[in-house]
Amino acid sequence: MSVGDGALAPPRVGAVTDFPVGFVEAGSAFASRRVRDAEVMTVRGVLELEDRGPFEHHDHDAGVSYWMWQGLLRGDGWTATWHGTRPLTGPVELTGYFTSALNVDNPGRVRGRITRVRIISEAYRPVDDSWEVIGGAPAHYRDVQRAPHFHGDDVTVTADGMGYRDTAILIDLDLDDVAPPPVRPRVVPGHVSVAGDSTVWVSDTELPVVARIDTRANDAVEYVLPGLPADFRRVYATPTGCWATEPRAVYRITAGEGAYRVADVGAAIAAVSGETLLAHHATRGWTLYEPDRPPLPVDLPDSETIGFPGVDRHTGDFVLLSRAGSTQLRLVRVSTSGEVSVGPVLEQLGRHAWPALAGTPLRILYGRGQAAIVNDDLTLGPADRLPKEPITGGGVDDDVWIETFRARRDSDDLATQWWPLPPPDDLNTTLPREPRLTILDAATLTPHVSWSVDKPRSVAADGPNVWICDRKRLFRAHRHSSAQPTPIDVSAMITESIPPATGGARADE
Repeated sequence: MSVGDGALAPPRVGAVTDFPVGFVEAGSAFASRRVRDAEVMTVRGVLELEDRGPFEHHDHDAGVSYWMWQGLLRGDGWTATWHGTRPLTGPVELTGYFTSALNVDNPGRVRGRITRVRIISEAYRPVDDSWEVIGGAPAHYRDVQRAPHFHGDDVTVTADGMGYRDTAILIDLDLDDVAPPPVRPRVVPGHVSVAGDSTVWVSDTELPVVARIDTRANDAVEYVLPGLPADFRRVYATPTGCWATEPRAVYRITAGEGAYRVADVGAAIAAVSGETLLAHHATRGWTLYEPDRPPLPVDLPDSETIGFPGVDRHTGDFVLLSRAGSTQLRLVRVSTSGEVSVGPVLEQLGRHAWPALAGTPLRILYGRGQAAIVNDDLTLGPADRLPKEPITGGGVDDDVWIETFRARRDSDDLATQWWPLPPPDDLNTTLPREPRLTILDAATLTPHVSWSVDKPRSVAADGPNVWICDRKRLFRAHRHSSAQPTPIDVSAMITESIPPATGGARADE
């Protein structure tokens, strides 16, 4: 189970859990070589094939390609996503193993009470100054009441000189000893955005619904989008309203009016500057959207965009990172009126670009925790290095937010181990192994505030308030307080609902 990746909270015996799940057939292309006999089982269920057809899977190790079908396997009290090299449907009997799905939007789910938690450890042997895994050696299973959030890289040495490293978690579930799931809230927060100092926009994780929260009145208005349920719907607040993007469409919402669809092609990535949205579609490329003009296609270099665009808050221009070939990385500037300028090749980025463009001055955060200021000519200033490498991050007003994981030992330096918090006076204090969300000053990269937050999906701010969405809940924190963020019940705040607009032509017609 991928606890550290956020698909499942740390399992605890006696707790009720609900998480996405997949079923992998033994011997299939997706089967892990590290799966043990204790994890393999034969199950019966009903398989429903997806109607979108197969996709071509490339096995680079074997140098072959073949078609893969997808479906939903339904069993007694569970559903699981399935992939196979031949189509199946109806009642089936399959041998394989269950795995937690990293994609939290996965339709396969299971809900039950945890009756047993086991930590799986693999055998290692000493080699020079390190350790290497012993292929084919039996795994070690130990029972615990609660699994840790992260495994870490420590090796436990036994009396015979062998080493064991924790690699996975195996849980047993009772699917009958659970009450029915609670009724779904009216809005399950999936993404948050803020423009101004009193209006917060929140999208639902699945339903075509967006809520506008008035923080002064402490109430919310619900907008219904004229579309279908969709995963990965994001909102981009503007001074007068909000853009909503999803894989199938782009929508515009003006505060106090209905929502309408402006494009029948969706957007995988986007950014907003003022009222202008820059959005990218896999087949249509980049497009600029404004409330009162038709969509404007943008002619960008024929290259792959890496990460989400940032916004130069001094000029209002969009800035994005593009890659041509395998190593040529450049910054590209796009004005809100569509002018494009391309910067030089950035050799210093190398091939390990984890890009986040955020903050004022605009910075790019990339591989191994490095950060550099973006110059006006799209070159980079000298790189600074953060004490910890971020897992993800983005912009929050003029600042930068990052998520880091607390490992047991990041370095031999005590300050680095505890960063972004100051080290304690008592050197024997146990280092909490937890994910941290930290807001950094973009100019100096010093931490403003840090909280224990798991898997933030989006972060926004309106003055002193920081809004955090973790895919199921919305939280509010104070920019200058280390007190833990407070969950916000968006559904309870809704006092009015505005139906989708029916008049007016779509801007892409």
